[in-house]
Amino acid sequence: MKKRKHIFLDDNAKVDKLERKIKKYNRYKSHSEKTPEEDFRLQEKLAMLSVVASNFMMTGHSPTMVLTKREEGDEVMMPVGGGQKDRAREIICRADFRKLYRGGKGRKTDPLMIITAICMYVMRKDNPRRGDIRYSNDFIRNVGVTKEIYQHISQKLDVNENS
Repeated sequence: MKKRKHIFLDDNAKVDKLERKIKKYNRYKSHSEKTPEEDFRLQEKLAMLSVVASNFMMTGHSPTMVLTKREEGDEVMMPVGGGQKDRAREIICRADFRKLYRGGKGRKTDPLMIITAICMYVMRKDNPRRGDIRYSNDFIRNVGVTKEIYQHISQKLDVNENS
């Protein structure tokens, strides 16, 4: 029988090996207990959000507070600018996609489609007169969002916001 050579591990490999052993015995967390950093599904959805947001050129930062003069003559700190991407992120973290839009009976569901509809919802809430979000847009058509799907998802989001 051939004798095996002993392979010495460097420090990094030893640390990685120990981390894997410790991770193996960590308590399993249910889906509701996981933080966004731990939940890879949520990370995937947030990655899709950044793709959709860059496609729609959504405002990403949270509103900045700026001193503005009101009609009464006094100066007040008022929020200026949107935080559309932040609002969409909050909705995505909070919402259950299966309740927003269910598949079945020939209906295809795709997280990218639902995220696109959520982004459209956020942008239309931000500016109701915005008319440049057309369903004939190449990106929206390729993702598969139709007027019916958008209305269905936006109704569910309205119900969730009010409750």
